[in-house]
Amino acid sequence: MNSPVTPWVLAGRIFAIVGMAFFAAVAILFFIGGFWLWGLGSTALFFPFLLLIVVVERWQAARGMIGPPDPEPEVEAE
Repeated sequence: MNSPVTPWVLAGRIFAIVGMAFFAAVAILFFIGGFWLWGLGSTALFFPFLLLIVVVERWQAARGMIGPPDPEPEVEAE
């Protein structure tokens, strides 16, 4: 069975998703308001959080925390 998710992975996921959502929303508002330079800056700040979620998920997958469950051992009938 796969091990449970650690609090650090959970915190990394939450931090990355909140950061991506915030900077995407701010960028959209800046673009709508006509502040193109600020919108590009907010868009640029979106990508470190995207990178963080990719790193967290790859780290988690490398340690077997996510993915398909381990196969059950076959028991032979006597």
